[in-house]
Amino acid sequence: MSADLSARLDLRRRARRRTRLRRILLGTLGAAVAGVLVWLVLFSSVLETRQVSVEGTGILTAEQVTQTAQVPIGTPMARLPGGAIRQRVLALPAVAEVRLHREWPNELVIRVTERTMVYQRADEAGYQWVDAEGRIFHAEAERRPGVVAIVSGNDQRMLADVATVVQAMPSQVAEATEHVEATSIDNIVVLLADGRSIVWGNAEKSAQKAEVLPALLDMPGTVFDVSVPSHPAVS
Repeated sequence: MSADLSARLDLRRRARRRTRLRRILLGTLGAAVAGVLVWLVLFSSVLETRQVSVEGTGILTAEQVTQTAQVPIGTPMARLPGGAIRQRVLALPAVAEVRLHREWPNELVIRVTERTMVYQRADEAGYQWVDAEGRIFHAEAERRPGVVAIVSGNDQRMLADVATVVQAMPSQVAEATEHVEATSIDNIVVLLADGRSIVWGNAEKSAQKAEVLPALLDMPGTVFDVSVPSHPAVS
């Protein structure tokens, strides 16, 4: 019995040794594979950046975005400084949002969302495009279709308030508008092409002001005051 027990114990010890050896071998193999993958992704030229493409541009050109992005060609895709690239592109006035997408194995796609023009601000040089946040992001010598505004100063809040007014205007009013004048945040006036004018006041309660306009404009008069929408006036 003792010899049989000794043999069985010996078999168990050998089995445990084999199990430990397999675990060591598998662990070593796993570490080696992981090391190869890390090297492949982070350091090898197999997955390096070789091409940059740009999507979503209209005002800007793909070349302008690419030059501004300064993507380090030859850098492994996984090690690209995405945050820095994104911030550089966001510095372009016309850009509202940037997303980077890695097309493995070798291409970086820069997806740009440009700002949307709400109105054009007229100045001596031409027409500046202004978005809903009151940001001037583009300029052209010629007028494009859409509302034009003459705004005193460069205060972003005033520019944004004019954008609020323009966005609230009923479409038929926007189409009939010659231009909008804003000398202060409390003195925004819409001048219609037929010579009539709408005293809007400030940008507060613009939705309510827009609601009362259609019926008001059907009345005889040349000046339509909606600065207090609960008590509009015609003169």
